[in-house]
Parts: sequence; C-alpha cells; structure tokens
Amino acid sequence: MSQHYQLSVNYGTSDDEYDYMMEQQMNATDRQNVQQSIDFGGVQQEEQFYEIPQQIETMIEKEIAKELAELEVKAEEKQNNAEEKEANEEGELMKQGNEHAEEENMDKLDQQGHAEEVEVAKPAQNNAEEVEVAKPAQNNAEEVEMLKAAQNNAEEVEMLKAAQNNAEEVEMLKAAQNNAEVEPAKQDQNQAQEHVTKEESELVKSENEIVQQKVENAPEESEENREDLSTPTPSNIHKLTLSELMAAESQYPIPYRSKLTEPFEPGQTLIVKGRTAEDSVRFTINLHHTSADFSGNDVPLHISVRFDEGKIVFNTFSKGEWGKEERKSNPYKKGDDIDLRIRAHDSKFTVYADQKELKEFEHRVPLSHVTHFSIDGDVLITQIHWGGKYYPVPYESGITGDGFAPGKTLLIFGTPEKKGKRFHINLLKKNGDIALHLNPRFDEKAIIRNSLIANEWGNEEREGKIPLEKGIGFDLKVINEEYAFQIFINDERYCTYAHRVEPHDLHGLQIGGDVEITGIQIF
Repeated sequence: MSQHYQLSVNYGTSDDEYDYMMEQQMNATDRQNVQQSIDFGGVQQEEQFYEIPQQIETMIEKEIAKELAELEVKAEEKQNNAEEKEANEEGELMKQGNEHAEEENMDKLDQQGHAEEVEVAKPAQNNAEEVEVAKPAQNNAEEVEMLKAAQNNAEEVEMLKAAQNNAEEVEMLKAAQNNAEVEPAKQDQNQAQEHVTKEESELVKSENEIVQQKVENAPEESEENREDLSTPTPSNIHKLTLSELMAAESQYPIPYRSKLTEPFEPGQTLIVKGRTAEDSVRFTINLHHTSADFSGNDVPLHISVRFDEGKIVFNTFSKGEWGKEERKSNPYKKGDDIDLRIRAHDSKFTVYADQKELKEFEHRVPLSHVTHFSIDGDVLITQIHWGGKYYPVPYESGITGDGFAPGKTLLIFGTPEKKGKRFHINLLKKNGDIALHLNPRFDEKAIIRNSLIANEWGNEEREGKIPLEKGIGFDLKVINEEYAFQIFINDERYCTYAHRVEPHDLHGLQIGGDVEITGIQIF
C-alpha cells in the first residue's frame, strides 16, 4: 500500500482530494525540483519526497482538529440539549410530583375533613340518640302528669259527688224537719230508696195492667216473670240465641194475636218494645181488619223487619192481594233491643224506630178498618202500650182525685221541635206554687230544676248533661216519693229533686214551649 493511501485511510482524506493537493504541490515545485535534481542528483529528490508527506500530515491534522472542534461543538450542543431536555424532564417530573403531592395533600385534607365531620357528626348523633332516649322519658313524664291530672280530676269528681250527695242529704233533712211525722233524716233517706224500688215495681205492674185493659187475650203470668222481663239486666241482653228467645217465658207469646177494645184513632200510638236474638232472621208487626190472622181479610199495615235483607218492608194486603212494597234500610242489627212505634193520622201512619222517624206510610185501607194486631217471627216482646191523642201546647190540666200524691207516677211521651230551644213541665199546688219546674234548655245544654214558692224562684239545679235531642222522641217519667221526685228519661235514671214544698197537694200539670206531646199518663 502506498504512503498516501495509508494516510488517507488513517486521517479520513479521500483519493480525489489527495490527488488535487499533490498536483498543486507538483506544479509549484516542479522547476525547483528539476533543477535541484540536476544539481544534486538523486539525493535532492529523496529529500523532496520526504517533505511532502509531512506537509500533508500537517494539513490533515488541521482538518482533524477543525472537525474535532466541530464535533466538540456539536457534542456540547447535544450535551446542552440533553441537559436541557433532562432539566425539562426533571422539571416535568417535579411538577407531576408536586401535583401528586398536592393531590395527596388534598386527599389527606379531605380525609382529615371527613374525619373532622365524622367527629363533629358523632356528638350530633350522640345528641340525637340522647334526644331519642329523652323523648320516651319525656313522654313517660307527660303520661305521668296526665295520669296525675286524671287522678286529680277523678278525686275532684268524687268530691263533687260527695258534695252533691251532702246537698241532697241537707235538702232531705230540711224536708224531714218540715214534716213532723217523719223519723230522723238518715232513716228517711233509706226509706226513700226503698220507695224508689217499690214504686218502680208498681209502675211496671201498673203499665202491664193498663195494657191489659186495652188489649184482650193476653195470658196471665206470675209477677216474678213480669219483673224479670220488664227489667232486663245487661248480662242477659244481646246474648240470647233464637232457641233461647223462643223458650223464654213472656206475657206476650209469639205468635201474638190481639183484638183492640177501641178503634185506632188519629193521634194514638202503638208502642212495641222487645229484644232480638243473635241469629234472628225476620219478624213482623201487622194491623188487621176483622181477625188477627192472614185468612184473607185486609191487612191495612204490614211491617216486616228483615235482618237477612237489611231492610224494613211496608205493605198492605187488600182484596186478596199484596200491594206494592215500600222499603227502608233496617236500623237494627241482630241481637239489638227494638222500640217500634206506629202513630196514626187521618191519612197516614208515621213509624218510628228508637224514637226517630223512619217512614210515613199513606193509608191504602181506611184507618177505621183496623180492629186487631199481631206480632210474628224472631223476637221477644217485653212491652206493648197503646194510647195517646193530639195534645195542644201550651197544655194545662188538673189532676183529679188525690192529685199527684206520693206513690204516683207521671209518664209523658213527647218530641222536642227540630228548631226548638226550650220547653217546660210544671207540677203545681192548689195555691199556684210550682213544686217542680222541669225546664230542658237546648240553648244552654242543660235541664233546669227549680221551684216557685210565693212568687219567688229558688236556686236552680242544673247538674248533668241533657239526654234529649231535637226531633227525637223521649219518654219522661216522674215518680213522686215522700221526700223527693225521682226523674227518669228514656228508662234511665236522670236525677233526684228533693221536695221544697209539701208533696201531698199537687193538683195541676202544665206543659209549654217547643215540644210536641204524644201521650200523658198518671197512675
């Protein structure tokens, strides 16, 4: 391998560049070289060839140094770029790290805030639990206070009752002092209570006797049975089965048949009271013409109480056939007590159930044709009453004989007017004094009891609620005892009114105000 090729290889110089350089060198030194070669022969030529490679080497070294410098610059730029990139990457990483740290801090803060909220919520929850725990205690405390108040009210009621009883005893003592024939007041009070029981028993007996005067064919029963049926106790009401009902002894056996001793006139009322069984199905009340059966004669009024249909059916049987039924909802349920009343008018019957108007039934057969009545079906009859008329109001009547003396009972059937406010019933002495003034006042929701003596009213008594309703009938019973009037409303004892005047001289009755009277009876 030639020396110049070896240099080109070692220093990276190409053949073309080397040839060009050699050509320029040769051109510049040809002459000198030729001359020297002539002068000095072969020695001079060898020295010249020795100088050329050294120059080339110097040039190459310069080029290499230049390229190395450029490479160093490039390397430095590359290093700077790498460092800048690395710095950027480190900055990005630091930024990401900071963001991540911030996120972690935020998470920690959130967790810390949540923990704080939990800590804050715990007391609130504990407070809520304490409130919930406290509520039952508070409720219990309130219940205790209510019980205490109820107990105090009960004690006050007992005190009021005791005071009322004391007041009644004082009035009885006053009456006893005015009556020289009576014994000490305590004994009188006991006798008065005995009179109540005795008079009630006599009242039941008298009512039965009055019914027997109006109705024929009623079989005789013992007094014991009569009292048992007329004064049923709550323990034997609403518990009778149909078989027990039918087996029960009564002065009104079912089927019941009777003939009226007098015509059924306008203003009169037929009252039927009784009991039904828990398995009763139907019962009927019928007004007949000629005979108390269904042998073909007219039936001016047929009332059929049907528990199986929940209806009460009204009809007439005339000229061998039934007419068109008229129906109303049945207000009674199986096992109920019943109180049905039929009041006659010139052109119609008005039927009442439990003192409330149920139905008006126009006459299809003249009222004068009614001569008998009957009761059939699943019912036990405890009372039948027939009587009454149209009474004018105000009403005033004398009481004949010995008047309304102790031992007598006053029975008044009536209905307060639907828009009425007050009415009154007075029992009078011959001198005009009012021994008993009974004054129901719907506008005050009270029944006033008082006496008028020598034209002066005494102190009012108004204890108790008013058990009357506008437009609904009532049965008022006043029993005159030696020491007081006993007052009953709808078979329930209402009050006792101690006598303020001598009770043996009562000969007048007055009724006035917003009331319709359907019956008055003294016995």
